[in-house]
Amino acid sequence: MKKLLILTIAASTVFFSHAQEDGDGKKLKGGLTLGTGLNFNNPETNLIAETGAGLDFVIGMLADYQLSDNIAITSGLEFDFTRFSYTFANSFQNGGPLFVEYSDKELLRNDHEGASDGIFRVDERRTRAIYATIPTMIKFQTNYMGYVRYFGRFGLRNSFLMRSRGDFEGAFINQELEFEEGELDDMRMPRDMSFYKGAAGLSLGAEWNFAGSTALVGEIGYYYGFTDVHRTGTLFGDDDKNYSMFQFNQSLERNYRTASSLPGQLLLKISVLF
Repeated sequence: MKKLLILTIAASTVFFSHAQEDGDGKKLKGGLTLGTGLNFNNPETNLIAETGAGLDFVIGMLADYQLSDNIAITSGLEFDFTRFSYTFANSFQNGGPLFVEYSDKELLRNDHEGASDGIFRVDERRTRAIYATIPTMIKFQTNYMGYVRYFGRFGLRNSFLMRSRGDFEGAFINQELEFEEGELDDMRMPRDMSFYKGAAGLSLGAEWNFAGSTALVGEIGYYYGFTDVHRTGTLFGDDDKNYSMFQFNQSLERNYRTASSLPGQLLLKISVLF
C-alpha cells in the first residue's frame, strides 16, 4: 500500500506540473486549496457509547482537467489533519471496562514482547491523525454567467494514513490493584488505525474568474466513509494479534477488542486555480 501511495503521489506531481504549464483556462488548471470542517464517526460496535464531532483541517493542491465545456475531472494531493474522540461504554453488559497495557509512549499489542510499564483503564479516547488524500471526482459545471459559474462534484476521497496519536482518559492500576485517575497523553498506537480510508461524496460550489485565467473557488461537501477507521482484522494469523484494548473475563484472562466506526466529513473549501 505504501508503494502504491508513493507511485500515486509521483503521478499527481507530474499531473500538476503539466497543469501549471498548460493552465490557460482551457484544458488544465491547477492551484492550491484550503479547507476546514467537521468529521463524524458512526460506531460499528457497542463498545463505543458516544462520539463527539471532530475537527478537520485540509491543505493541498488540486487540478481540473476539462473533458468538455461542462464536464471536468478533479484530482489533487491534500493533507487532512483530523481530530475525533470516543467515550467507551464500560459496562458489564458490554464485557466490562476496557484496558490497555503500555510502555513509555506506546500502547502494547496482543503479540508484544518486552517489559510493560503498567495497565490503564480507558474511559475516553481522543485521536489525532494525518492523512494524505487523493480526491478522484467528476465535476459538472455550468457555462460562465458573466464571471461566475456553478458546479457540482461527485466522487471519492482516497486517504492514506501518515501518522496517528492518541490521548486516553481513565485510571491507572496501582500495585494494590486500586484505580488512580489519570491520563496517557500523546501515545503511539501501532497498527490501530487502517492505512486506507475511503469516502464517497458530493460537493456544490461556485467559481469566480476574477483575473485572466485565475479563479477563486468555494465549495461545501459531505463525504460518507465506506471503510473502517480502525483495523478490524489481519491478512494472516489471528485477527486480534494487532489489538491493544482488552477486557478481563471471569477467569481474569484477556479478551482483546477493537474500536470500530465509519467516518463522515463535512468540508468547506476555498481554492485558487491558475
